Amino acid sequence: MTETVRQGALLLADIGGYTAYVTRVELEHAHDILADLLGVVVDGLCPPLQLAKLEGDAVFCVTPEAATFDGRELLSTIESTYLAFARRRRTVEFSSSCTCDACRRTSELELKFCVHHGSFIEHRVAGSSELVGSDVILAHRLLKNHVASRGYALVTDAFTDAAEIPGLTPHVERYEDVGEIRCGLVDLEALWQGDQETTRNVVARDDCTLLFEADIAVPQQQVWEALTDPAKGMRWKVAVDDIRESNPSSGRGVGTVTHCVHGRTTIEQEIVDWLPPHHLTFREHNPAGPCLWTFTLAPVDGDERTHLEWRFALSGGRRQAIMWRAISWRVRRILQSNFEALLDYALADYAENSGEGVRGTANWPGAA
Repeated sequence: MTETVRQGALLLADIGGYTAYVTRVELEHAHDILADLLGVVVDGLCPPLQLAKLEGDAVFCVTPEAATFDGRELLSTIESTYLAFARRRRTVEFSSSCTCDACRRTSELELKFCVHHGSFIEHRVAGSSELVGSDVILAHRLLKNHVASRGYALVTDAFTDAAEIPGLTPHVERYEDVGEIRCGLVDLEALWQGDQETTRNVVARDDCTLLFEADIAVPQQQVWEALTDPAKGMRWKVAVDDIRESNPSSGRGVGTVTHCVHGRTTIEQEIVDWLPPHHLTFREHNPAGPCLWTFTLAPVDGDERTHLEWRFALSGGRRQAIMWRAISWRVRRILQSNFEALLDYALADYAENSGEGVRGTANWPGAA
């Protein structure tokens, strides 16, 4: 049977640092984390690409047969996939209740892309397929390069010419067997930093209806886990019968919906901003009506203590504001009891491993 020569993009997404990482952490968890991160990468790239092969800690993808090549769309896909990877990596590091090295050191893993455009043949043997051709070899050679950045896309001129994409940072690699390869660079790590610095969805202190704050002798990460882990929430939230959580594919973060069951009433909380372990914002509709919450955490005394703030803001307009005058005292009392229950739980939980801490005071606007 004659094999057809195809033209298109050849992309390798490689999780860098994995070999060094896996030698220093628990093997079982390390492989689970790798599988999880590879799944995020494949979900981000396919479509528009087609998965050709999983190669250890790398993903090899190509333009699907008979598909129209759109290089600009592919660059946008690479950027969105990198951001999904970085968010998931952050979630594993900061949101897992697991204290093993594999989870704590997830930040050591990085993602790089090598992208080329050329010819290849899909060769089928014994029910499996392999892509072959000199351009396939070249794409794999690019994984061994001299790029200094951690997260990046190394894109050959063959790709940028086919996609008609000008203006990338020039870069040249040289290989004994394939010669000099002219490329362009996309700094994905800078993209991630910019994404984190964009305008956040945060309730400001001056805008909140109620404010609870305290200094607590517990490190920031432990307070964050007490706040965000549903299993820990069951141990301190007042009058809660059950907590269920629905997460997006990237894990706990923006888009997560928590269902807090209070008897016959279920309150849904949707996370709309998420920056572990510094702050999170969620919206909910409770008996007081629609509202917005921001929890902020800041290290104090070199992270021996944490300054915690709960900022609560009504978002239901004038009618809700009028009703608030009648119910504010009751809501304040309920929220205060939950806030203090969290402080007590976080101290007790941390004291099991590091000795007893001292709880700070809880204050809110208008309190006597």
